[in-house]
Amino acid sequence: MNKFRKIAALAAALSMTAAAFTGCAEKEGADVNTTTETAAETVAAEQKEALKIIYDEIKTEFGTVDLSDYPLTASDVPVDYEAVYEAESAEMAGSAAAYANDSASGGSAVNGVNHGEKDSLTFVVNAEYTGFYDLNFICKSGDDAKRENYVNLDGEKIGSIICRNNGVFGDSYLKNIYLTAGEHKIAIIPSWGYTDYDCLKITANTSITADTYKVTAPLSNPNADDHTKRLYKFLCDIYGKYSLTGQYADNGRTSTEFKRIYKQTGSHFAVLGMDMMNYNSGSVAHGSDSNTVEFAYDFYTNGGGIVTLCWHWHSPVEYQVNDENNPWYKSFYKEASTLDLDKIMNGEDEHGYELLMQDIDLISEQLARLRDAGVPVLWRPLHEASGGWFWWGNCKPESYIKLWNAMYDKMTNEHGLTNLIWVWNAQDPEWYPGDETVDIISTDIYAGNLVDSSFSGSFAQLAEVPGENKLVALSENGCVMDPDKVMDTNSRWLYWGTWSDPFTLKNGFLNDEYTSLETLDKAYQSDRTLTLEELPDLKNYPLE
Repeated sequence: MNKFRKIAALAAALSMTAAAFTGCAEKEGADVNTTTETAAETVAAEQKEALKIIYDEIKTEFGTVDLSDYPLTASDVPVDYEAVYEAESAEMAGSAAAYANDSASGGSAVNGVNHGEKDSLTFVVNAEYTGFYDLNFICKSGDDAKRENYVNLDGEKIGSIICRNNGVFGDSYLKNIYLTAGEHKIAIIPSWGYTDYDCLKITANTSITADTYKVTAPLSNPNADDHTKRLYKFLCDIYGKYSLTGQYADNGRTSTEFKRIYKQTGSHFAVLGMDMMNYNSGSVAHGSDSNTVEFAYDFYTNGGGIVTLCWHWHSPVEYQVNDENNPWYKSFYKEASTLDLDKIMNGEDEHGYELLMQDIDLISEQLARLRDAGVPVLWRPLHEASGGWFWWGNCKPESYIKLWNAMYDKMTNEHGLTNLIWVWNAQDPEWYPGDETVDIISTDIYAGNLVDSSFSGSFAQLAEVPGENKLVALSENGCVMDPDKVMDTNSRWLYWGTWSDPFTLKNGFLNDEYTSLETLDKAYQSDRTLTLEELPDLKNYPLE
């Protein structure tokens, strides 16, 4: 029987006992109401105590996590291995075509890989050894734009590459890719397109080792409280051994996601994701309210789980476009906001700066409620900045970094928020604010439909961003990854956070258009993932 289904079975059995007890009392007469109430109270107390006992037994059995090392998948690739495949010799489809180019390694390059529905460039490679490789697509774009395109391995999407070389051929890596010995097809499928390709260089991967998962850096806030230190210690202890199941669900343990996933898999997610968007001034001014703090408190304090919070930051009212096409509730997008973060952070717009600081104060007040209640938070503000779709990413990287550091300083030093573990999610190394203000590195991946890849290249890229080892997480995802692939490809994400509609739910039911029910079951039942039921007592997790 599934771990927690025996709780449900016991509850059902005890409920039947209570009903039988009540029925007997009614038959025996006298004061039926009094007798029934007394019997019900007695059985309810017995039921509650029995449930507590069986719950404690399960928490003892399944809540003690095996922290023994889980070895990395071995690689036979020699460290000096190198192979080069010219683009003009690859398979071309659609508009892809070779042209003469003296600056290309073979005297020719390929362009025209522009439209995903018909264009592609496929390298047929022969892996001499089974193991991990780095793929370096030598490419160029015609300007300084970051052009991102997908990479498929034998028909399966495994990641993406970014070309930003402004007219000069240069490196574009996808690292830590596992290949078995033999022939493989590595295809470039356009997302943006309009990139020229010289060749594919393949070398041995040496960036991901057992040391990658040994995180010894302390929390960025030296004054972090014990609850936060205990959670961070637990995260460091399991890193590389397990992935935590995670889900965005606005209503916490009362959410449809919580109920539907349990009904399907027999387990609950360990990490609850929610949003602080309705607490800032640009939301409150339009009548918004929120119970996010209450749901976060319940999930950690009563449910024993882990909370991560993001912030879709609505612009202050006077910076909201708020018209028919861009209503106020979209004002975290750049199109619906008139905020110019470059001007705000360089001192040209002092009023805008004051309003942003006031919003940080408002959010800090809410996070302080969780601090005072002893609830640690994986805090993920200013997310996905390098994508450029939010107002806090519609700027130069240095302006974003200034805002991040201003927020960190204000929340940590002025408001004394000792319960935050800072999760950076701008997704591009240029936007990294530094090791001193970051605890976890993360990315968000929406790969399409039914893509259960581990995206080991994205993991490897993130792991190289900080100057010291940091925890690496998948903070948002559309498809749940196959846990076997995560472990086998040495891309051991600390946790994932599946977004809700439509990626988890559709019309109130589980949506298998993005994650098959088979993959969902596997992810929640794997020996290498941890669900809510399998977490230890985080409030008393040992610090040593």
